[in-house]
Amino acid sequence: MRPLRPGDPPRVGVYRILGLLGEGGQGAVYRGEAPDGRPVAVKVLHARFSDDAAARARFAAELAHAGRVAAFCTARVLDAEVQGDRPYIVSEFVEGPSLAQVITAGNAPAGPALDRLAIATVTALAAIHEAGVVHRDFKAANVIMGADGPRVIDFGIARALEATGTLTSAVVGTPVSMAPEQLGGAVAGPPADVWAWACTLSYAATGVLPFGNDSIPAVMHRILHEEPDLRGLSGPMRGLVAACLAKDPARRPTARDVLLALLGGQGAPVASKTLLAEGARAGTADSSATATLTPSQKGSVLRRVVTAATGVAAAGLAGATFLPWASVGVLQKPLTITTSLADVSGLATTWGIGTLIMAVLALTLVIVDGFTRSRATVWATIPGALAVASVVAVLLRQDDLHSRHPNFGLLSVSEARGMGMTFRITLSHGWYAALGLSVALMVLALASLLGGHPAGKPGGR
Repeated sequence: MRPLRPGDPPRVGVYRILGLLGEGGQGAVYRGEAPDGRPVAVKVLHARFSDDAAARARFAAELAHAGRVAAFCTARVLDAEVQGDRPYIVSEFVEGPSLAQVITAGNAPAGPALDRLAIATVTALAAIHEAGVVHRDFKAANVIMGADGPRVIDFGIARALEATGTLTSAVVGTPVSMAPEQLGGAVAGPPADVWAWACTLSYAATGVLPFGNDSIPAVMHRILHEEPDLRGLSGPMRGLVAACLAKDPARRPTARDVLLALLGGQGAPVASKTLLAEGARAGTADSSATATLTPSQKGSVLRRVVTAATGVAAAGLAGATFLPWASVGVLQKPLTITTSLADVSGLATTWGIGTLIMAVLALTLVIVDGFTRSRATVWATIPGALAVASVVAVLLRQDDLHSRHPNFGLLSVSEARGMGMTFRITLSHGWYAALGLSVALMVLALASLLGGHPAGKPGGR
């Protein structure tokens, strides 16, 4: 903060002016104090506004709209005055340098700090877009690196100024981070903010703007016709930034999509305020950027884990049908000795074949669920229950297993008994494994209901 200069106002409205923070094309920014002692930032706009009352009314409406933005990683608009020769805007004061100053000083964030910057800034954009506002001038100079994390400032002001007609003859935005549609004269919407966010994040990570920073015509040509330079980015962050720099605005993810992806829960249905609150928490200086998302998101992750376990159980059950389910022997009188023991695999019985079919069906449902996220796994309870019935049938109809004995299988039960024979049948480990896996399959399929709502398809692509 610099001392006030001759001609700087000692008071603006009800706000006492303490010092000068900076000055730009839109006006001067002062450090101020509200009547209750709160520190505020007061931007006094240059006196070149139209005297048109309708234009001033549009200006006030735009700022009122911006004032409804939730306080998630933003410096909120607190007050505005459009009457008089020097309109002003009052916002929360955030102590700290701008991201542009930090990068210029060679202290660009890296590692977890870069992750927190990405999360905090896109959380701010998501909150701004949620309120129906478009920033239109997102850049490193409009990100303040506060003690509690990055904050986005000046949202809605460019749009409000344009509403007065004072900027209609100029392009609104910073050329090095403007989206192709802006250069083409189209009205900038939320996708333009997402583009600017990607340019800013790439600049923070690499120290180089993705489309260069030389002459404006050269930068504009690269924005319109060439691919961005993302050589300093790697891993998932590189792919996310590249998606945000798609030439076609319809192919870019929304700020909400980007935030979900950064929090590890892309596509999950999460309430807006809950998502923004988690983004703000993960973007603070003392948080982990890899924090889990929300209770709803945690439930969705739990459901995916249970679904995977269901698939493992179904595959294991299919394999268990190839194992021995019983050992069949013959007891002959009067010798009373056991002879000709034979193992019978599950697949050698009608019940084992049925169990295999049920296991394959359950596995198919799990695979369908994995591709469609439509809770298909829940339906695996039906083949799971039928598999349990098939395995239990072996226990209830043991006498029928004698037909699988290699020496006496051609004899009916009544013929064998007429010859003084009885069959000795012992259940083997494969039967117990099949029974346990069948029950586990059914329980896990039901447990998939306990997770969060199935994730929908990501939007904004």
